[in-house]
Formats: sequence, C-alpha cells, structure tokens
Amino acid sequence: MQIGMSLTTSYAIDRDAKTLMDGVVEQVKAMAKLGFASLSLGDHHVTQSHYFQVLPTMSRLSAHTGDMRLIPLFLLPFYNPILLAEQLATLDIISGGRTTVISGLGHQPEAHDAFQTPQRLRVSRFVETFEIMRLLWANNDVSYSGRHYSFDGVSINPKPLSNSLPMWIGANADPAVRRAARLADAWVISPGWTPDYIEERLQFYRAALAEFGRSEQVGELVARRDLHLARTRDEALSEAQTLFEDGYRGFGMREMRESLIVGSAAECIAALERLERMGVTHILFRCALDEPEQAMQTIRILGEQVIPRFHG
Repeated sequence: MQIGMSLTTSYAIDRDAKTLMDGVVEQVKAMAKLGFASLSLGDHHVTQSHYFQVLPTMSRLSAHTGDMRLIPLFLLPFYNPILLAEQLATLDIISGGRTTVISGLGHQPEAHDAFQTPQRLRVSRFVETFEIMRLLWANNDVSYSGRHYSFDGVSINPKPLSNSLPMWIGANADPAVRRAARLADAWVISPGWTPDYIEERLQFYRAALAEFGRSEQVGELVARRDLHLARTRDEALSEAQTLFEDGYRGFGMREMRESLIVGSAAECIAALERLERMGVTHILFRCALDEPEQAMQTIRILGEQVIPRFHG
C-alpha cells in the first residue's frame, strides 16, 4: 500500500496568506524526507476563506516533492478541457512524469453561479471534459462533438511524458461510482465512509467493473481517510476532543468513531491493514487538526512509524 497526504489548503481569512503557504511548503519538505508516496491537493472556488488554488499551488510545491506522485484534484465542470489538458501536461513535464489527476463532480452552487456553469449540467460537462483531456493527451488533430464542446483538428503540446495521465474519479452516489468504473483508472473512496460501508460499496463497484469489462484493466483502488495521530491514543483523543464536541466536516457520530482515525501509530496501522485486506492500494490521508504544529506531528508519526510498516 502506498501512503500519501492530501494537504489542507483552506484557512481562516484573518490568517496571513504568505505565512500559511510557507507552512504548506514545510509540510511538503517533511513528507519528501519521510518517504510519502504522494501529495494531493483539493479544489474549491469563490470562498470566504483563504483557499490556495490547486494548480499554481501544486506547481509551487513540486520543487520540494522529491519522488512523490503529484495528485491534484479538479472539479471538472468548472474547467475548459483544452486549457486544463494543456496545463496538466505541463505539470507532468515539470514533475518528470509523476502526475495523476483526481476528477470530481463537486457540489458548490455559488461557484456554478459565479462561473456561469449551470449545476444541472455538471454531469455532462464532467464527462465531456474527462473524455476530451484523455483524447488530447494521446492524439493530435483531435475532433470532438458534444453538448458543451465541439471542435476539429485540435492538438496540444507538450504532451504528458507517458502520452497520457492516470485519471482517478472520486465518487459517492451509485451513478457516480458506475461512472468511475466505466471511465477511470481508479475509484477514490470517500473519507467519511465506515469500513463496513466501504466493503458493501466495493461489491457494487466491482460488479460495475465486470459489467464494463474493465476488471482486469483497473489495478488501483484509492481511499481517503482523515486522521490525527499522537504518541499515545489517549494523547490523540485529548488533542482531538474538540472534533468530537463540535463536529467534523459533516461526519455523523458513527463516522467519527469508525472512519476518523484518532490515536497512535498502532491504531493507524490497524486501520490501514483492514483497508489493505479490502484491496486498497493507495491511501490519501488528510490531517483532521490542520494547525501547523498538529499537522506536522501527524505527518512525522506517519513517516517514522507507519510508512515503514508498509514498506518493510
């Protein structure tokens, strides 16, 4: 199992943005030294808080990522597919061929209003953008005729180093999971799902892969998990008490107890071993407590005590 981090890039508006970016850089430098497999960043728009946009931030951080895979996430309905294909191909050149893309549908009505991309059309925009980028990375003189985009004889250069990029899809609802099975190189599992529910949904996903004749083509399975680690389980629970009192990212109490990993390295390893038995090949962690010192504490425990368990 490969272990990566999805770093938080959303912060309160009263914080100093330059100081926050410097903190993210330091986290990435630590991750590179500690042997993390990947770095991921999320996507959100027209926010009332600071939100570092994914592509320029990932480009900035790539100077410090070492051998880590770069995994930016994009909510595809907001993007022009030709421009995004060009930009991601350039990121792949910058990274030396280490770029993978997570595609999401998203749910942010105010952004759809601001971008003038009607939310009711987001699925068709998602699919067309996904298909167009793949075509442009692999071919020259591409023609496409769709509901939102139609063009003839379009090429982009440079192309990604491998002539394409792995494309994962984050999906929750049944139609979206089926779309991931039909189109994606991997399905990205929600961080809020309990292990029992993941096992249930994996049956649905694998049946869809078989239906589309892709069971042998798709070798990766990705899960996202949120966590906070400390030297002991009691210390971690004490430090994370506010999460259980105030709530966390819409998680219900069961999800808080069973999906959110709060404890020592031992509890984290046990959770990962269960996911590994389910077939998960890549984990993307996100720090539940994202203040710089707390986040760095979790990153160091992962790097020093958890990652070696899965890499011998």
